[in-house]
Amino acid sequence: MPYPTLDSLPDVVKQMPVGAQHIYQSAFNSAYEQYKDRGDQREPLSHGTAWAAVKTKYKQDNEGNWVAKEGTMKESISVENKRQLLQSALLAKFGEPASGMNYWVEDMTDTDVVYSQDGQSYRAAYVVGEDGNITLGEPEKVVRQTVYASVESLRKVYSDIIQEVGRRNASTDSARIRKIVELCQELLSSEDEAKAKEALKEAKSVLAWLKEQAAMKTEDGVEFPAAAYAYAPDPEKPSEWKLRLWEDPTKKVTRKQLGAAAAALSPGGFRGQKVDIPSDDLPGVKRKIRAAYRSLDVPDDEMPRWIKESESREPVFEVTQLTEAELNNKGIAQLVVIQPGFNASKEKYYPADMLARDYSVFEGAKMFSDHATEAEEKERPERSIKDWVATLKNVKVDEQGRVVGEAVVIEPWMQEKLAQLRDKGLLSEMGVSINAVGTGIRSTIEGIKTSVIEKLNRIRSVDFVTWPGAGGMVTLYEADREHDVDLINLETFRERRPDLAKQIESAAKAEIMQEVKQKMELEERVKELEGEVGTLTDENTDLKGKIAEADKAKAKAEAQAKIKEAVGKAELPDATRARITERFKDAESDEGVAEAITDEATYIATLAEAGKVKGMGTTSADPNPEKSRAALKESFKASYKAAGKPDDEAEKLAEIAATGR
Repeated sequence: MPYPTLDSLPDVVKQMPVGAQHIYQSAFNSAYEQYKDRGDQREPLSHGTAWAAVKTKYKQDNEGNWVAKEGTMKESISVENKRQLLQSALLAKFGEPASGMNYWVEDMTDTDVVYSQDGQSYRAAYVVGEDGNITLGEPEKVVRQTVYASVESLRKVYSDIIQEVGRRNASTDSARIRKIVELCQELLSSEDEAKAKEALKEAKSVLAWLKEQAAMKTEDGVEFPAAAYAYAPDPEKPSEWKLRLWEDPTKKVTRKQLGAAAAALSPGGFRGQKVDIPSDDLPGVKRKIRAAYRSLDVPDDEMPRWIKESESREPVFEVTQLTEAELNNKGIAQLVVIQPGFNASKEKYYPADMLARDYSVFEGAKMFSDHATEAEEKERPERSIKDWVATLKNVKVDEQGRVVGEAVVIEPWMQEKLAQLRDKGLLSEMGVSINAVGTGIRSTIEGIKTSVIEKLNRIRSVDFVTWPGAGGMVTLYEADREHDVDLINLETFRERRPDLAKQIESAAKAEIMQEVKQKMELEERVKELEGEVGTLTDENTDLKGKIAEADKAKAKAEAQAKIKEAVGKAELPDATRARITERFKDAESDEGVAEAITDEATYIATLAEAGKVKGMGTTSADPNPEKSRAALKESFKASYKAAGKPDDEAEKLAEIAATGR
């Protein structure tokens, strides 16, 4: 946010000299206004500009204190900062004026200041101290005179340049802009009248050049012109532009971006953000968004309802004078068919973007001599071949937005008449009248209530007619909406052709009934499928359970087979085998069986050693004890290996079992 007073400045800035504080305050506030379209970057950019401004006049000494770069404090203070210092000094010396109006510095020199208080001008001497403080002398009344000097003019132009740079997002890195900005800053600080006069001419030239540049608005770092927005009331004020229609400068209008713009006009807004458009401008904004959709060939029924208005079929009868027509010797006339803007009566308005989009409907239109009468239009709306005199070819839109084309005249008598009118300078006495049908909405354009033609639906004919003289008029019969199939409304249609209305309604009703029947059949089928899905889900669950049980039974059977095999191979007493088998009868894996067999074998060996009779004298010795022990060891080893023990471990355990230790 801007800093209204020196006391509101950041603490680090308030530690600087008063003159530097004024420079920071002035530069920040000016930059904050300039960068108002930069979003989150606005404040950081403003602080950066303020610090840069301070550093032009101040520097930090070896102790980190801010001091004037050159000369005295007085020399380093700019004119604007000195003005602010003087106003602060006046307020400090004389207090708040009784009227509540602040002191205003009107003029100043290096030694005197002229200020106003309650309508009276005063002059007082002053001195600027090295610390930036100002000491004021006693004031005296003076008579105020206004002098327009070059310095003041340059100050005004410089201010305008800064505003235009911000408004148009022009880069101050531009050599021409940078040069004049630096020159203005230098001269406004020194108040050199002679040099200011020389610089004023270039400053005015730069300002004029800047104003010729198109204003731009920056969004997400990308610049967009006024044409990119549905609402741009002032092309020179990007801050007022709303509802961007371009996705980016390359793609321009996209359906995605149009959807976002349309959503912003909905009650809920776009992502919760609803755009605020003045009620008088809202119809025009919606019209511009609809035109953008149509430029992408999006059908009206696919457009968001937030941008739609009540539409009606409108007859289009317009006459254009052949003033600018050109006729060559081959009987081809270059002519203007219709132009953008209001028609003569201002009852209709033709948008330029609509003509640029729909101009091709005129291609190949037949041109007749004179309008058909009302009776002829009813009896023969397709017109008579006898009146067909030309065909409109090579239709396009010129640089002025007008629809132009070539009238290829096929009747010799019409060629001759046009040639005679051309040669006698009377070609402007004829005109071209279009007979068409368009879609319009009631709206207000430039404060005028009118029918805005948003689409040209059909061209019936483009006729050669006599242009009225002064005070005259071209008589066009009022469109007969009761008989004109292009304009007839529903109520009249029901009244005039109840038979057709009934057929259409019956056909529509039958179609609706068929759709309803199909929908009901689909819903019934969905219910059936949902039931089947439920049944299949239950069956699937049951099958998964059975599969799990089967897997469990298979694993148990395999485990029991392994357990039986291991126990059977073990050289253990039958009772011991039975005990191990009983222990693992419900096991689903053979894990732990080998250890159980080993433990039992070790236990038996221990019992065998403990059961030997000792201390009873000499007993009859085994005639071959080593052979017996070896046989016993091999028996134990075979049991351990059958239980799944590795050879080395089976060897070790068998040794312990055979020797009893």
